[in-house]
This record gives sequence, structure tokens and C-alpha cells, in this order.
Amino acid sequence: MSKKDTIKVDITPSAVEKGLELAKDFLEKLIVPTVEETGLLLKDQIASWRFKNQVKILNKARAYCEKHNISPKQVSFKLICPLLEFVSLEEDEKLQDKWSVLISNLVDSDQNIENHVFPYILSQISVNEYEALERSFRSMKERQAKHQEELRIFKEESHQKEESLKENIEIHKDDFMQRYQFESQLRELASTEKRIQHLINEPQVLDDSALKDFEVSNLIRLGLVKNVIQHYANVEPIQLPSSYEMHDSLRVELDIGIDQDYEYQNLTELGELFISACTEKNVL
Repeated sequence: MSKKDTIKVDITPSAVEKGLELAKDFLEKLIVPTVEETGLLLKDQIASWRFKNQVKILNKARAYCEKHNISPKQVSFKLICPLLEFVSLEEDEKLQDKWSVLISNLVDSDQNIENHVFPYILSQISVNEYEALERSFRSMKERQAKHQEELRIFKEESHQKEESLKENIEIHKDDFMQRYQFESQLRELASTEKRIQHLINEPQVLDDSALKDFEVSNLIRLGLVKNVIQHYANVEPIQLPSSYEMHDSLRVELDIGIDQDYEYQNLTELGELFISACTEKNVL
């Protein structure tokens, strides 16, 4: 570049002041409260704003601990330092509340939660994503409670039935038909218990009714849900040759098509543990 083409940069006080004012005007359009209230263009005021967030959330956590008689334990710097960094930037009131609950659960010696990834996960999701996970988690807990009660009642009643069936099997051991009927009823009792247990343990489908595709992708990225694709097979009918057309080298081809039926997401174990860690003690 020649001397003639040299670019001159105006760094006079008036030019810097004008640039700062333009940046300030633009920033005011992006945030609430205004720049004047937060002073985000000044480093010490940024620190003050973030510190106020930390104090607010920590005081909420302290209130939760007092409410549930939690005696806080010491936690490692590896856990508390990034956690405090994340909470200082949280503006949403509902997520601030979740941060407070998470902190109280992490310091609860009775629960013994030492997962360093939970603060990172909470910093990476939106309110909308969290609420979808929370709805799904609550649905899972309600389903499990319902079937656990069903299983409890079944076990209480089935013990007597099982003893009665075993007695009848012994009494009718020489009568094949009678014995077979009682043995079938005994097997049915065992299969009923397995069916109820399966309903308790089956994965919970994510309630994604209010989620966009990119939000679902984010939850998958974080390992909170996993994608499940259901397939179904269809067999095209074939016509077999008549007996006089058949010969030793005859080969019959069967056309089987496998198509994708539908796609959905299940909560992962990590997703369940994460929501549980962000849920107030004794609420569920």
C-alpha cells in the first residue's frame, strides 16, 4: 500500500465518544433494563450486576436449605466455581429458581449428588426446553406411582391365589385337563407381574408438543433425550406355482419392505437425574 492509500483512523476524543454512544444506543435495544441502569459498558458495573445475581440465587438456595432442614456440606471448587459463573449470567426468574434448587440439592449431604455436568447443562437450555423435560419427568413419576401401587395390591392378592393354585395342582396332578388349567392360571399370575413391572420401567417419551426442532436437537446434544425411530415391515403377497410347475431348481423370492413409521424421543437416565436434581426436595 502506498503512502497515498494509507487509511487514517480518527482516534480523537470526540470520535471515541461518538462511537461509544452509538454502541450504547444499540445495546439499549438488546437488553432490559437499560444501559444506564446496568452500566454494562463499565467492567466494574458488569461485575456488580453479576454479583447481585449470584447473591439473589444463593439466598434462594439458603432458603430452600432452611425449609427442608438441609445441613449444607462442602463442595469442591471444581463444582462451585463454574456454577457461580453460570448463575451470575442467569436472567430468567424461573431458571434462577431452578439454579437455587440445584445448589441446595448439590450441597445436601443426604442426597450425595456430585455431578459436575448438571450446572453446565442448566446453563445450556432454555425455559421452554426445561419445561418440556419437567412435564415429561412428572408424567413418568405419576405413571410409575400408579403402577407401583397396582403392583403392591397385586402382590398382596396374588400370594394367596398362588398358594391356592399350587394346592389345586397337587390335588389334581393325575387329572391332566384340571392340572393344566391351574398351571395356566399360575403362569398368568407370573406374566401379570412382569407386565406391570414393564410398565413401571419403560422409558418416558418426551413431551415435545411445545418444542421446535432445534430445541429437540439441543436436548439430544446434551444427552438428556435420545432419538427413537420405529420401523414396520410389510410383506408383498406372492403367488406360489402349482405343483406341476414346480421343479428342483425353483426359487421363490419374498419381497419384504421395511419403512420408517415415526420418530420420537425418550428421556435418558441423565435427563431423569438432571430434572430430579433441579426439583425441590420432597415435591415429587
